[in-house]
Amino acid sequence: MFDVAEMKELVEKLNKYRDAYYNQNTSLITDREYDSLYDKLCQMEVESGLILSNSPTQSVGYTVSSKLEKVKHNHPLLSLDKTTKINEFADYFKSRDCLLMAKLDGLTCSITYKNGKLFRAETRGDGEIGEDITVNARVFSNLPLTIPYNGELVIDGECIISQEDFERINNPLIKKAEVEGKAKGLQGKDLADYVHKNSFANPRNLVSGTVRQLDNKIVKSRNVKFLAWKLYSIGKDKKIDSHYRRLIALNNLGFDIVPCDYFDTMVNQINDESCQLGIEVIKDKCKSMSIPIDGMVGMFDDIKYGESLGMTGHHPRHSLAFKFYQEENETTLKDIEWATSRTGQVNPVAVFEPVEIDGTTVSRATLNNVSCIKEFELGIGDTITVIKSNQIIPMVTQNLSRSNTYKIPEVCPSCGHPTVIKNDNGREMLYCTNRQCKAVLHDSIANFASRNAMNIVGISDERLRVLIDEGFIEDYADLYDLKYRKDELTKLSGFGEDSVNNMLQAIENSKDCEMANVIVAIGIPNIGKSTAKIIAEECARNFNPIIDRNAISTLIWLATGEYDWSELPSIGELTSNAINDYVFANAGLIMRLNNNLNVKMPALSKTNQDDWRSGKTFCITGKLEHFDNRAALVYNIESAGGKVVSSVTKKTDYLITNDKTSGSSKNKAAAKYGTKIITEAEYCLGDKNF
Repeated sequence: MFDVAEMKELVEKLNKYRDAYYNQNTSLITDREYDSLYDKLCQMEVESGLILSNSPTQSVGYTVSSKLEKVKHNHPLLSLDKTTKINEFADYFKSRDCLLMAKLDGLTCSITYKNGKLFRAETRGDGEIGEDITVNARVFSNLPLTIPYNGELVIDGECIISQEDFERINNPLIKKAEVEGKAKGLQGKDLADYVHKNSFANPRNLVSGTVRQLDNKIVKSRNVKFLAWKLYSIGKDKKIDSHYRRLIALNNLGFDIVPCDYFDTMVNQINDESCQLGIEVIKDKCKSMSIPIDGMVGMFDDIKYGESLGMTGHHPRHSLAFKFYQEENETTLKDIEWATSRTGQVNPVAVFEPVEIDGTTVSRATLNNVSCIKEFELGIGDTITVIKSNQIIPMVTQNLSRSNTYKIPEVCPSCGHPTVIKNDNGREMLYCTNRQCKAVLHDSIANFASRNAMNIVGISDERLRVLIDEGFIEDYADLYDLKYRKDELTKLSGFGEDSVNNMLQAIENSKDCEMANVIVAIGIPNIGKSTAKIIAEECARNFNPIIDRNAISTLIWLATGEYDWSELPSIGELTSNAINDYVFANAGLIMRLNNNLNVKMPALSKTNQDDWRSGKTFCITGKLEHFDNRAALVYNIESAGGKVVSSVTKKTDYLITNDKTSGSSKNKAAAKYGTKIITEAEYCLGDKNF
């Protein structure tokens, strides 16, 4: 059988001899010996059909492109779902054979070969559209230009620059930037910032910029490598149904593959310990090869089984990434911006020098409240650390400087009226004191028109600001009077007759509505769609056709009578009081909706006394394995007469979670209140299973 390793070793030797001869004026071997080895390589390439891109037999003509063309992928190149918990990672794969691979810290690409020749290379881009980098791929140091395979191959993998090459390229840039910065009179933090902007932060940044170069001579000089981690398509040959055997096949064709380990459940039990051991072995291998990594990837080895699991819009379910840590970066706090919400609460957002975390650039993160700013002892210019909580939400984790110089604003950023700090359940919050604040009004009406509320299309943020600024609306009830001012509306800039007609028709359509949508629309703090349904049903139970026009009247009547909503699922005493206080304070405005809306009375839940879920209250947390999504499970519960709530209280009967040992707040609440904790599988099997 043809030995790929022997060919690679021969190519490496010949390149070493060529470099010494042409660049160092030194002959390491005689010309006859060199010619003999060169001829041997030529013969191997002819017999095998494999030609490596760095082979001395290839006289590469460097190319300068005007731009990189966009290209649509022939298959989705999605991100992976991630976890930082080894137990979650092991549990995901424990029942089936899987492949454990290094999570390479580079740039994902897809390579296509047709009839043995490199046909196209493309970056991941947004998962559907990438950039054509075929010209640059031809000078990757280890990518075959031809392979002994007649057909089509589509290979997914990672473009990387080794840690050694990164330091070789980046260290001179750092030294140069230091000299230039000092010449400009920079020192301290200013000098550090200058160096940072004129060098590369890590190998991933370097390879990302390199692969997109328009001059492939630069790409060649930086020694970019391609490591395959998945053979996506092998044309009409579908006999290889194992990811691991596909990788071995690629390796035999001359491709370098990702460092990996195969877990056979008949031999090795997949658990925390065995996973950790496999991870350490692969980490050591990557370190010795100078391969940059930031985690591990598990993939079900059975291709058909993996495909049967499907995918979300973000990630496939055949794989799961294990991050060694939540990627944390130091950056500089530039500002704290404040925005006033519909409740009058003024919320802070940290603005900092952009940093790349988990593959995306981040420059803003919520600070939640005043207490957060005080606890971090923040000041503009401080050095802070930022992570993506659960790889999704940017969050400030530390303040390394702690200058404690930031002053909480004394006036509202929207209307200029005084602000006040209030204690809200142990946390300090900033509020605008102006009930007529335009920001409060804007968010209140935007919430009223939103999809989960009255679903009034055609009222953009910009259009809403114009309507407020021009005095057409002063509250959400005014929306239903706009039809009387149609002629005036069409005279406004950006309000054409057709768009005004569409907007007014959307407002008219919203009149026929569900009570739950009205409850969301009026903006009771902390009341979402699921709790709104529960409140709406309670209004229906207490509806009196003699004194109430509709469920809105009932809501006002109950709230002004200080109704105890805490007897309902998911509503505590504080929330019950908040509902009554809010409705009482806004009763006049809410009552005006009675004259405009045709509110459909919510149907009371039909209960099937023979079904164990009937009349029971469920809370759901964590990832699902059997149901396609959360909505499907909610529908399954509600159709059987059960209720779904967003939090665990003493009235919650069951908490559905696939991780009973998690230290999550919902698990803790379930233990506190004696709520039964069941898995998704136990729920599917019914109450006899527990």
